[in-house]
Amino acid sequence: MAIRGFSINISDKLSGRQATCFAQWIGASNVMRNQKLSEYVSLLAESKGERINQAYSHIRTNQDLPFLKEIPPQIMRNAASLAFSDVEASRVGLRKFPKKKGRGKKRSALITKEMFVLEPLNENKTLLTFFDNATKKRQKLFSIQLSYAPDQLCKQFRVSRLGEKFTLSGSYNDGVELPTNEVLLGGFAGCNDDDLLAQITGIDRGVVLPACTSEGARYAYSPTQTAKLKALNKRKARYQRILSNKKRLNKNKNKHRCESKGQRKLAVKISKLDSKTANIRENFCHTISKEIVMQAKPIISLEDLKLVNMTSKAKPKRNATGRKYVKNNGKAKSGLNRSLLNVSLGRLGTYIKCKASDHGKAVVEVNPSYTSRTCHVCKTKNTTRPNQSTLVCLNGCGTFHADENAAKVIAQRAVTYIKESTFADKAKTRKKTAIRKKKAVSPPLVNELSSVKKSGKLEAVSSEMSPCLFAQKS
Repeated sequence: MAIRGFSINISDKLSGRQATCFAQWIGASNVMRNQKLSEYVSLLAESKGERINQAYSHIRTNQDLPFLKEIPPQIMRNAASLAFSDVEASRVGLRKFPKKKGRGKKRSALITKEMFVLEPLNENKTLLTFFDNATKKRQKLFSIQLSYAPDQLCKQFRVSRLGEKFTLSGSYNDGVELPTNEVLLGGFAGCNDDDLLAQITGIDRGVVLPACTSEGARYAYSPTQTAKLKALNKRKARYQRILSNKKRLNKNKNKHRCESKGQRKLAVKISKLDSKTANIRENFCHTISKEIVMQAKPIISLEDLKLVNMTSKAKPKRNATGRKYVKNNGKAKSGLNRSLLNVSLGRLGTYIKCKASDHGKAVVEVNPSYTSRTCHVCKTKNTTRPNQSTLVCLNGCGTFHADENAAKVIAQRAVTYIKESTFADKAKTRKKTAIRKKKAVSPPLVNELSSVKKSGKLEAVSSEMSPCLFAQKS
């Protein structure tokens, strides 16, 4: 059975009281999570990892955090449990140590079955009702109609917040059995190279041209979207300059905080512009990912891009003596980072994978090294690019569109990956997971956490949670 997720924007459906209550739950959950992470870091630094637990009552009754007493204990319990599970997963090597979240990040609160009820309306409709607490005298807080049967829905929901945007998310079982990616690829392992290549669509993702397929289909922002994004970026830059000048003239003690009403108004305007920009990118990624998957062959080949490394800040450079700093082209790198983030290459790849699974198509991720410099005919790097969109092979193979050539190289590399069954190396089988879980906490992890704590990089988030005020809707 396939477990799928849904996400609903409920910002326009909330009254002032409802929004305030959800904001308090989310803020308190984040404070609890950050407090537990600080506690875990201290225990690991002192080599007391065995004392890590899910207890939260001592934090909820902390005199420095009086607002936590007004939050339902179930919300606090869920936040502490999630923090504990994340830390335990990092201790056994399944993921990195969790990071703290500030007020500017997307935060959420997990709501379990003690705080809501599901009422069937008909075969495919359910009324979800949240309550303000789990006692017998509880009152209805918020209701919403979902397009799923009660037995399909999960036993917990998550309410998230980013700025003024509130989102309700959950999961459901649609009852449809879909073959896994490994099963789909296994059916092609016996084909010869030419027949296998005929079943693969390579996709090259880039900055100037967000997506190009090996069949020659090219996808880019429409002129309207491009003009809208440019106008939004221009307005945002203007507001940022004004806000920076206000902070300088006001002599703010903390340059990252807004310390006056005028500064907060400008910060809200910038946040709204960011939200509009994100909506354009989201719509673009959803639209072209669907078109790509619908037109693609049974196997889709993508580059395994490490976007975190690609968008990292330029490192400072020193001269030969090591005494003076020299130019490191930091501005050019920042501009490239903005361009990479503007086309949302990672989100586009994620949407392609999800939609491919829905349509029964397999996905292979290949090594992205030199795909833009390799000729797909002779498979050598003896090429040149007189401009961004043109690639010329110096071995006499001809002139090609650079992105289309890269897409064909990506498709060719997928043949090797499937033949050698390297896609199975990334699959987290039960055996591998069990072996990784047996690993004990290594001293380097403790030493690393200890050094991070001493350097002050992992500071506790301020325990003060300012009240969130919302205008009551008329």
